[in-house]
Amino acid sequence: MNKKLKIAIIGSGPAGLACALECERLGVNADVFERDKSVGWIWPSVSVQLNIFESKMKDIRKYMAKSYGLDIKPLFECNHFVLKSPNARAEVSGNLGYFLARGKYVDSLENQLLRELQQTAMHYNRPADYKELSKKYDAVVIATGKETVAKELGVWEQKDLVNIYGGLALGDFTPGSSTIYFNTDYSGTGYARVTPINNTQAVVKIYNFESSISEIDSNFTHFLATEGLEHLEFLYHIKPPPFSVGKVTRFQKDNIYLTGRAAGLTERLTGIGSVGALISGIFAARAIIKGKEYEAMVKPLQDHIENISAFRDRMKSLTNKDFDRIITLIDTPGVKQTIYNSGFNLTDIFGSVIKKVNKLISAE
Repeated sequence: MNKKLKIAIIGSGPAGLACALECERLGVNADVFERDKSVGWIWPSVSVQLNIFESKMKDIRKYMAKSYGLDIKPLFECNHFVLKSPNARAEVSGNLGYFLARGKYVDSLENQLLRELQQTAMHYNRPADYKELSKKYDAVVIATGKETVAKELGVWEQKDLVNIYGGLALGDFTPGSSTIYFNTDYSGTGYARVTPINNTQAVVKIYNFESSISEIDSNFTHFLATEGLEHLEFLYHIKPPPFSVGKVTRFQKDNIYLTGRAAGLTERLTGIGSVGALISGIFAARAIIKGKEYEAMVKPLQDHIENISAFRDRMKSLTNKDFDRIITLIDTPGVKQTIYNSGFNLTDIFGSVIKKVNKLISAE
């Protein structure tokens, strides 16, 4: 253990803060550089961690607490999902996962991690140049949530560009439940989602992979009208810049370590990335301080994420009739129980097969 080891972390999202916390636990106090005045996104958000995507873990919260010492208090347990397409509807209930507050909330994922830090130096309002830091520090961890550095290092493979539009709505909502809408008329092969923050507020967003940023506003209006949500009153709207999703060919170059979304560790089916961010941040700290091989540690995590993302590649060709068929199938007696309660790692099993099919199709 080398207490004199100098580690710089750029970004104070889940990956950066998890990395800083693991550094502390291993006896090294890192420097975290954050360009904002505090941790967390500036817009309110609720992310979901689904047990079905992490079936090896069975229960994500318990697994992360036992395996990595991270017991993140959820906003709510996820116990109910409604899936809707133009002419089909399915409801799934059970121990499905967890909803996590993100952003500036007191108990957001980011702020919970921040409160665990004891000795880490947090440098706010400090945009950082990784090239300059790499000359002064033994290791620089990239946890910016952006692909910029990976592109500059020549290791980024672009897959999709996602446009998001939504807002914080007032209404009557059921915490612990979320409704996901599939309709190519307004979301392309993406989706829209209503996720409650409490009984009277919900984050309502549309995620579109095909539309331009100029079209996303009208698509959102179309979504509200189509789904009978025009009555919702919005406190404000959210229109973050489009973000790229992809993968990297390498996770480390010299003393630069890529983590989280900056390393492409966000699955492209629903855009979930918090689990990959947390684990990769911890792996980066262990690799740097313990002298382990970071590439070997994080590659299985990437493979798992790519298996989930393989479903996104298939979705690109789906029509509304296809979505109707899929959701009708999900609602068939016995199918829901098989998917959610079998205990088998269906995501990796089917995802790996779909990846091979996708490669064969692209090679034709």
